[in-house]
Amino acid sequence: MDGAARDIFVISDLHLGDGGVRDNFDSGKKTPQLRAFLDHVGSEGGELFVLGDLFELWQMNLSLLLVKRRSLLDQLATLRLTYVPGNHDIDLAHFIDTDFLHHPFFAAMRAPFVRELGGKRFRFSHGHETDPFNAGDDPGFGRMLAIFAGVWEDENGSPLLESGESVEDVLEQFGESMLTIWRRALSTMHGRGAKQDVRPTSALTPAQNPDRLGEHVAGVRAALERGGDHDVAVLGHTHKPGRIGDWYFNSGSWTGPHNPFLRISPDGHVRYLEWKDGRETEREMPVVRPEAGPGRAPPVKKNPIAAAHAAARTLFPKPTRPERSRWVLIAQGALALAVGAGALTISVGQGSSAGWRLLVSAFAVYALADGALSLLGASREPPVRRLLSRVRGVASLLLGLLVLRRGYVVEIFVVLVGIWAFVSGALRVAASVVLKGMVESRWLFLVGTGSMLASLVLLSLPASAVLLKYALAAYLCYYGAGELLAGIFGQRLPRAARLHPSA
Repeated sequence: MDGAARDIFVISDLHLGDGGVRDNFDSGKKTPQLRAFLDHVGSEGGELFVLGDLFELWQMNLSLLLVKRRSLLDQLATLRLTYVPGNHDIDLAHFIDTDFLHHPFFAAMRAPFVRELGGKRFRFSHGHETDPFNAGDDPGFGRMLAIFAGVWEDENGSPLLESGESVEDVLEQFGESMLTIWRRALSTMHGRGAKQDVRPTSALTPAQNPDRLGEHVAGVRAALERGGDHDVAVLGHTHKPGRIGDWYFNSGSWTGPHNPFLRISPDGHVRYLEWKDGRETEREMPVVRPEAGPGRAPPVKKNPIAAAHAAARTLFPKPTRPERSRWVLIAQGALALAVGAGALTISVGQGSSAGWRLLVSAFAVYALADGALSLLGASREPPVRRLLSRVRGVASLLLGLLVLRRGYVVEIFVVLVGIWAFVSGALRVAASVVLKGMVESRWLFLVGTGSMLASLVLLSLPASAVLLKYALAAYLCYYGAGELLAGIFGQRLPRAARLHPSA
């Protein structure tokens, strides 16, 4: 039986994670389906070829992932298995033919290879090998995008946004649009205009940007014609299953709604199937693209500004529960206004040189309280607002501690407050965009820009306790009044929207 010819089952691009919030595979509850599929392959006596991106190592900790997936590795190791790493699990490629990884699963790991079936030479690979922007071991823009998406998914608590779209897809749309705008601006400044393609799509994988599918196909075709060692390419990488003529077959990805795979008989006949409800179902083989001359597909004309705006609206949906943030703003504004008014009262009523230590101590207490309020308000906010509040909170707490320790020296106090005013103002400007629809963003924008300008004034003043007290008192009064106005007069959502947030 061992020497008998067997059917080959081909899967790719599962992107297995560690079961956390970044794990797109587990978010679709795919693990039980995969394990049932592996049982089926074993019962059929077939070989299993896993053609890359089995693991999602662009976003995951390698050791944690492997430990969490130990039982699955055990099951895979019982099969007649061949595993070829892809670009998302390329970190494992240099372990091939070494004894570093002792689990029997890794004994089945190998580089792309050729096997003859039915008189044709089939080359099995992941497919990134012919992609000039993903063929190497070094991280590219696509990998950096995935890392940033992972941070966002942690804050979001899921790889999917409220709209149902994946975080990575929307970030790719936004990032590509912004890079396109930037490169067009640079091309215009250098007088190159339309003489070159300024789209950044070549930095992404075909799975991240379907516009690159034509490039990928052209690379596979060129390798086939140039190499001369194979007649048929079987691969993954693009997440788009199907065929092109009789020379290109793609096994697709399990990260979407379907669980596609290829089944290749010993005579070289390739079938396309999907695993569903515990059984395999044969489907008509999709056509990846019409049989045409190799080359890049014509680019789709997109308005990068409109695309970036659409992505931003998806990433920052209109909030439905504004009351908590409004009260935090009101509390922070009242606190800043009280400290500013107190500093002004001391300066005017008791002389401009009085109470320097009292003012420094009061400002330190204000910074600590402001930071605590920011962290408190962040606990129930959506991802981006939560991140902005946490950054502000940590910065304010650190400032308060530093002022208590070293702030009684005028020169040091000026620098600390000036830097904090600039950072705090920049975060308020950012919040004026993120909180749009929840509070009147114009007030926050004015508060932020005023704070940034005030920081420059504070830093440019001579190291005089007299001048600094008046300047700081005026700044805190302005800052507190702006936050109060933002919280009190911020626009409220209609009652229906508050009562029915999912509408």
